[in-house]
Amino acid sequence: MRFRFVSFLVVVFGGIGLHSATGQEMHHVLAPTPGQTLTREESFSKVEVADPFAIELVAAEPLVMDPVDFDWGADGRLWVVEMADYPTGVDGRGEPGGRVRVLEDRDGDGTYDHSTLFADNLSTPSGVLVWREGVLVTACPDVLYLKDTTGDGGADHIEKLYSGFIEGNQQHRVNGLRWGLDNWVYLANGDSGGTVVSHRTGKSVNISGRDVRIRPDTGEIETQSGQTQFGRNRDDWGNWFGCNNPNPIFHYVLQEGYLSRNPHVVPPSVRRDIRVGDNEVFPIGPIISHCDPIHRPIGATPIFTAACGTIVYRDTLFGPEYEGATFTSEPVYNIVHARKLVPNGVTFDSIKMHGEGHEFLRSADPWSRPAGLHTGPDGALYVADMVREVIEHPEWIADDLEAQLDLRAGAELGRIYRVSPRQSPRRAFQRFDQRSVTELVGLLDSPSGWQRDLVQRMLLWQWQEIPADEQAAAKSQLRKLLSGSENTLARLHALASLAGVQEVSQADLIIALRDSHPGIRRHAIRILGEQLVAQEIESEARDSVISWDASDWQEPIERLVSDDDPMIQLQLAYTLGSFDEDWAADCLAAVALKSGADVYIRAAILSSIHAGNVERVLATWMESGQRDPTWWGTLAGLAIKLDVPSAASRMLLELESGSESADFALDWRVLVAWYESLGNTASDLDRSLDPVSLERLDRLHRSVRESVQGSGASTAERLIGMKLLGKREAQRADEIQLLASFLSPHSPIQIQQAAATRLAETNADGVPEILAAGWRSHGPALRQQILSNLITRPAWTMELLDMIERGTISANSFSGALRRQLTEHRYTKIRDRAVELLGAIDPDRAQVIEAYRPAMEWLTQGKADADRGRVVFTANCAACHVLEGKGAVIGPDLTTLTNRSADALLTAIIDPSLAVEAKYQQYQVLLDDGRAYAGLLAEETATSLKLITADGKTHSLLRNEIELLQGSSVSMMPVGLEKEIGTQQMADLLLYIQGQSSSN
Repeated sequence: MRFRFVSFLVVVFGGIGLHSATGQEMHHVLAPTPGQTLTREESFSKVEVADPFAIELVAAEPLVMDPVDFDWGADGRLWVVEMADYPTGVDGRGEPGGRVRVLEDRDGDGTYDHSTLFADNLSTPSGVLVWREGVLVTACPDVLYLKDTTGDGGADHIEKLYSGFIEGNQQHRVNGLRWGLDNWVYLANGDSGGTVVSHRTGKSVNISGRDVRIRPDTGEIETQSGQTQFGRNRDDWGNWFGCNNPNPIFHYVLQEGYLSRNPHVVPPSVRRDIRVGDNEVFPIGPIISHCDPIHRPIGATPIFTAACGTIVYRDTLFGPEYEGATFTSEPVYNIVHARKLVPNGVTFDSIKMHGEGHEFLRSADPWSRPAGLHTGPDGALYVADMVREVIEHPEWIADDLEAQLDLRAGAELGRIYRVSPRQSPRRAFQRFDQRSVTELVGLLDSPSGWQRDLVQRMLLWQWQEIPADEQAAAKSQLRKLLSGSENTLARLHALASLAGVQEVSQADLIIALRDSHPGIRRHAIRILGEQLVAQEIESEARDSVISWDASDWQEPIERLVSDDDPMIQLQLAYTLGSFDEDWAADCLAAVALKSGADVYIRAAILSSIHAGNVERVLATWMESGQRDPTWWGTLAGLAIKLDVPSAASRMLLELESGSESADFALDWRVLVAWYESLGNTASDLDRSLDPVSLERLDRLHRSVRESVQGSGASTAERLIGMKLLGKREAQRADEIQLLASFLSPHSPIQIQQAAATRLAETNADGVPEILAAGWRSHGPALRQQILSNLITRPAWTMELLDMIERGTISANSFSGALRRQLTEHRYTKIRDRAVELLGAIDPDRAQVIEAYRPAMEWLTQGKADADRGRVVFTANCAACHVLEGKGAVIGPDLTTLTNRSADALLTAIIDPSLAVEAKYQQYQVLLDDGRAYAGLLAEETATSLKLITADGKTHSLLRNEIELLQGSSVSMMPVGLEKEIGTQQMADLLLYIQGQSSSN
């Protein structure tokens, strides 16, 4: 792939001046020093794009300033949100000053020559979407609807539609506003969350850990799987993608609306990192960082640190090579990065499109800050360049350096670029704001994703306002498009539009279910399920009869079960949960058998399990001869929770009848999965199962115990069987003694650790004494595991403190994370006693930092050793951070700290809560069985959450088992590491971290 400098256009008052291209290859170009502003011409001359593309400047200051997002209306005008108050307010003290401008190209030459200020004094506006006679704008803490009712060009109607999005760091606020095929508007959470209220309905939702979708006209709001920092966007087929600072692209595989139907299931991670290969980026010119006065040398290859605005290219102008291409802004490194989506089952892989040393677009002007990206009506890629000297939020800038900077330098600047192939003419824009509804339908037949989306919205806006004869004509046109268009995406949007205006018929869906393209078949299945649910709700509300008979759909759905497209299988797994009929249960089981071990399709199937189908689905699996232990056990556990114990009884009969099998551990795994699925309801088995089934279960348990304590089972098999010890009340006492015997140093360490874990899970009296009885002979790893287990229950924690006081366990045994959990415990009695026994942590963190000044001097004097620092990192930091590919991904990946000074690193280590992102803050969870955890909230869905504790373990917790979930403003990283890291060790650690960061 060749790269070249580009010709550039410079905006002047009254016209555009053309400058010639240099045609040179760009390598390393010296950037201006901090504080030096380039002219538009100088800045543009330093932009490079990949062959065969050219770039044009289509708008610049004073017509536009601080642009971060934009959208076109049907009249061709460009609506731009300007985050003019970033980062400290227009007055430097928080005064809102964001704006919405409307740009026009009045002379038709392809560049904007007129600007109208539509609205100002907005709070850090970040997203805009054309809506009816105005625009929707995200301006935290609100989503606003703005329109001009007087015709003077200014917004005189400003309506708060939704409020409650958390403020704070402007880089982490709600943003987006993207149209979905399902006729909802989607927003990115921003990584901040909030309890959001709809002013039209009064309904409020907690959006912690999830994105949202809204229906602005009705006020509806729903949470969505996954969380995006800036820019949640989709492809043509309704697959949603997002990003955060270090990661250019996530795929949100599973949909929250379906998952929420079954509160008893913990799904796999709904957000998948789909990157293939490294995370390197290749800017040109020196990188100027304001997180650190030391500039990174040009020879080092940086990695993503400010990825944002990821979009999927949805047009044909760029040619087949860019079908499925994604673009991501990286404003710190002044680039736009391109990747390619490659289907991989129900998800994707993402592969960098341009070779090492290159990017799709990059600038040698360090003030160039690409933020928002969109595919335009003409098929070109448009880029909003905020143009700022300081793009980092001052929260991350050292105070002494911040005092030397003008944080708002460049606030009066801003540019919008257009990138398109040099040899392919852009598609001419045609206004369609005055078209009739039937004419709008014809405009769905377009290669432009922007146009199809806007037309679909306009059909919804106008539908109820047009006469019945026009509706009939439009419906006829939509159906003609659905059945006859050669453009698959036109057929898709015709179907989506019919559903949006609530005119989709049974005949329409039959046509779509038989479409030649799997994407249309997939959405037909989706809409069928939504229609059935909607009609069921309407039927119950009106006491009427559902117009569609479920049996009418048996044949087309049974035919689709054999479809090889994985996305269709995923959607079938979702939609079949809308049926109660036996044939639907058989289809659901068939999808399960066909999908094998695909974790996402299995999660979709489990979301569709209900009391009416669980037994039939499990029976079909058992009759198939495929003894899948996880699947059998999970379904049997759900059967108990759904009050269908006969299904579990049938499974137990099958297990006992096959107990002579050579692979007895396979049956054990079934039972393990069963108990995991049962969770806290395992104690209800005696009330749920019939006496014969209970006797059968107890015989199975006795068989497990005999095998585990005998010599016939391997270590791997014993580890499986040990998970079942102590599960049955009648056998618990004996099995606890057996587990205690495994804590001997004569047992393999895996057996010792498994025994400690299982003993803690029993919640039996005397467990703390058993775990601590052999403390002197326990190794370091087992000790830390025991301590982690003992602090999960308040009563045990008090016993642990007694052991410290008696000297049974030394106070020096506690890591910084565990020490903090005790000294900051939510119960006052435990907290005060822990401080007394373990010592309080010095609250004056600045004083602690100052005490490490000798370490800084030794570092500069060459008196530190990176190899020793690696040892310190392994002992104190690897439980939460990654370096050299080793460690746990709980806190930030330290390889991303490519431009932090030793001073900044020391401050982050000693005072981690000074500047902490919301996603790294500590949460406390109390379960209804008495267990308590403190950790990082890694992911949330409607039914579950994942918590990562300081020992690196991930706990998947059902919401219906959580008694208390409480967040804090403190970092997950423990305070008080000075108790474990000496001055020399700190110097060694800082040298190691800096060396590894700069080598990546």
